[in-house]
Amino acid sequence: MSDQVGETPTDSDEMEALLEVHAVLVQAKISPFTTKSDFARVAANPIGLAASEGLISTRLDENTFTNKWMITGLGLDWLEGFNEVFGPGR
Repeated sequence: MSDQVGETPTDSDEMEALLEVHAVLVQAKISPFTTKSDFARVAANPIGLAASEGLISTRLDENTFTNKWMITGLGLDWLEGFNEVFGPGR
């Protein structure tokens, strides 16, 4: 049997996780949040995932770190790809 052509539905748990990561990246892009903020406490799991994947970081340069989560270039690319696939009109 050959592969079906067209869009493949996303599992609801997987979609929820993607939306949580999306929310973290948008927040980090618009207003970087501190590592001990209320947002960081509530969103600890998607923040951990995003940080592990290099989508957000507290690193400013090779030797300097801050207490704020900021979006990375890879994170910006991820957001762009997410919006292309799941954005309005899709």
